[in-house]
Amino acid sequence: MHKPEFSWITPVLWVNDLVKSLAHYEEVLGFHVAWKWSETETFEDPDHPTFACVSRGECSLFLCEKGQGNPGSWICLNVNSREELNQLFKEYTKSGADIVEKPLDRSWGMCEMIVRDLDANVFRMGCQTGSDYSFSNNSSRARTRRAIGSSDSCS
Repeated sequence: MHKPEFSWITPVLWVNDLVKSLAHYEEVLGFHVAWKWSETETFEDPDHPTFACVSRGECSLFLCEKGQGNPGSWICLNVNSREELNQLFKEYTKSGADIVEKPLDRSWGMCEMIVRDLDANVFRMGCQTGSDYSFSNNSSRARTRRAIGSSDSCS
């Protein structure tokens, strides 16, 4: 019997003020607002959205005002190369994003940087650094790379 597989994932992040968060995701983090929604029966101002979807590339995130999720959630977002990660770092430096940690090589086979949004949600953004570490559907387990050292810059 065929076992159904998941096609995609869309995390839901808690935000304090959706209007402010949407502006932050667009202007600072470079996401596009795909749609926004408000439940008119429950909320005092039906023109103030309380739930939205933002996207960048193939990645989508739901943002929920004071509802689903918890402040300070962690999400891992990946790009295809060091060059793209370094471009993202430069973009976020210029836009004023809260970069907690610049791109660094990690012992688990990734080069990653840490970025935080307005509501303390944390994004671990990275790329693979070696061919012996894979997220592909064909590998049942990712193989561990030997330690590179956590203080090595990715640039």
